[in-house]
Amino acid sequence: MWNSAVAARPPSPQLDSWVNVPCPTCGEPAKRETDTMDTFIDSSWYFLRYVDAKNEGAIFDSAKANDWLPVDQYVGGIEHAILHLLYSRFFTKVLRDRGLISVDEPFSRLLTQGMVQGLTYMNPNKGGKDKWVPSDQIANLDDPRDPKTGEPLQRLYATMSKSKGNGVAPKDVIDKYGADTARMFILFKAPPEKDLEWDDADVEGQYRFLNRVWRLVTEFAKNPAKADSSTIAGDLSKAEKDLRRAIHIAIKEISEDIEGDYQFNTAVSELMKLSNALTDAKCNDSPVYVEGIHTLVKLLAPFAPHMAEELWQQLGQTGSIHHQTWPVLDESALVADEITLVIQIMGKTRGTIEVPASSDKATLEQYARDSDIAQKYLAGKEIKKVIVVPGKLVNFVAVP
Repeated sequence: MWNSAVAARPPSPQLDSWVNVPCPTCGEPAKRETDTMDTFIDSSWYFLRYVDAKNEGAIFDSAKANDWLPVDQYVGGIEHAILHLLYSRFFTKVLRDRGLISVDEPFSRLLTQGMVQGLTYMNPNKGGKDKWVPSDQIANLDDPRDPKTGEPLQRLYATMSKSKGNGVAPKDVIDKYGADTARMFILFKAPPEKDLEWDDADVEGQYRFLNRVWRLVTEFAKNPAKADSSTIAGDLSKAEKDLRRAIHIAIKEISEDIEGDYQFNTAVSELMKLSNALTDAKCNDSPVYVEGIHTLVKLLAPFAPHMAEELWQQLGQTGSIHHQTWPVLDESALVADEITLVIQIMGKTRGTIEVPASSDKATLEQYARDSDIAQKYLAGKEIKKVIVVPGKLVNFVAVP
């Protein structure tokens, strides 16, 4: 990796006659200051050096810079909006005007990420750094008090920092749960543009989820289904259709979450839904189940890369999972043969029934009327009105 601090070292320190001069005040031997360039200068153009990091004759080759730039995605906190993001734009435009590059903007897309916040204790009667009290200095966290004054402390979430003493050491989390759990928690807890409140219970929740996936896949690997996912036929049972629909809903939703607005939290939710669908599936010997297991591991790979790699090997696959093609969506698998129809009496849900997805309003009403649910709750009552919401519910307005 290119070291911007070294690369930006000015040539003036090499000129002894310029550096070593008499002090203009007292006449004694002195040295001129040579380190006059702020570090923000370096961070304003380092991305240009990355495209040609080993070039010893120029800061970069213009052809390479024009080929690689602009950067596809810029990710940074709001604190970088001026001192890095704005300055980088200035530098790019100056270099463009000088004819060194042809691009007009350094970055194509901006994502301003949220800050990680930790549980923090504050003395409202103090100011400056003294108002923050690290949790390890508090005797009783259920009744937090300033260890010096005994004053009650306020408990709140604030951006993690050394001065507040509210940070969580990544090493502690990784040592206890592993790097994949840490990744999954951060991605699941909040959308990337929102602030994230660190919660040990949620970290534990992601750890349990990954363990469930591990057990699910390793149990399958011990007794793999004889069928191959390439043998999936059109004539599937209801259980197979339901599972295959869950598989391809996950492919669709996770693909859109990753490629669209980076909504990784909802992508992780879809992983959980697919895991649950596989756990509850009644077709474990089906080629659809094989497809589901392999798809789950592939979809997990961007979020828990280390575990996914191990599971891929457990499944007897060759090569890295990160070199595999992304699961292909089958739009036809998303079409449901049946839907769950909610039956309401006077606006109150009384139960559900499964009905053909192609049913029109009149047919849905008839299915609802004939159901055991309606027979039970409408007995002895007169139906005054029927409200049908296609694909969702039938509501009976009835009186004694």
